Amino acid sequence: MEISGVPRRWRAFPLAAVAVMALALGGCKGSATAAGTPASPASPASPASPTSPASPASPGSAAGCGADYCAPHDWDTARASTPLALIPPFSEPLNVVISARSTVSLAAIQQALGDWPAVSTATTVSVLGLHVKCISSELADVTGGGYLPQHVAWRLGGCLGGNELSLAGNEDHVRIWNQPVAGSRYGAWFIAASYETMCVARNGALDPASEHEAYAALHPGSTYHCVDGGPGSIRTAHPDGYDDAATDFSAAVASAARGHGWQVTTRMVTVPRGASAGEGGVPFGSTVHVLTVTG
Repeated sequence: MEISGVPRRWRAFPLAAVAVMALALGGCKGSATAAGTPASPASPASPASPTSPASPASPGSAAGCGADYCAPHDWDTARASTPLALIPPFSEPLNVVISARSTVSLAAIQQALGDWPAVSTATTVSVLGLHVKCISSELADVTGGGYLPQHVAWRLGGCLGGNELSLAGNEDHVRIWNQPVAGSRYGAWFIAASYETMCVARNGALDPASEHEAYAALHPGSTYHCVDGGPGSIRTAHPDGYDDAATDFSAAVASAARGHGWQVTTRMVTVPRGASAGEGGVPFGSTVHVLTVTG
């Protein structure tokens, strides 16, 4: 969440990076920059053509590629700064993957989910009298070609409904990056999921905004989204904001897929991470949900 005029998780990136979000990286690359450091985007190229299948090597092998995805340069997002001194810079985990073996498109999966509209960094709504931006950009490197903004973001309940859910600590959202994979029509989709509470910085502490609505309305620059399980959040429903969101989002995708007569397989993989905690020191594990949806 961002408050109008007060950027949240703001990071500058070249306008050329927006063009790269059109799936124009042409497959997995071997070179990369240092972890956590945004790099210049690769030159646009055509997405990988669905020709021969990818190598059957296991993800994380020496080649780094398997049928599901190529191991990304970094399983964490780039470090993001915040406008609040109470929340130091942090990285977040990529904790769900829709594999390159899927034959159902991301758009079809979103439609099957129902109440998970796409949200934009350019859209604002009014909550508690505040003008709130729907979502901010985060950067991830899933191809080895540099840290880029999410290709798309979804929020449970959409922008307005999702922010209303955040007052009770039930706001689940995902940022999604595409990785073209040779032999795959859609490539792999890497997802960062988290539950958040609308919070407010007040008297040197972070508190749920729902407990201080008048203060939040009068101090828009002090309002933020805190990841559940950390300071300022409502912890009872989702005490592990990152891991809980990944588990619940994966279950929602699987349920929606089966409801549409599609086949879905899920598995858990263990990945290397550079960090073990995200925003507000909320911990996250080294496991990732990998889903394959075929129709």
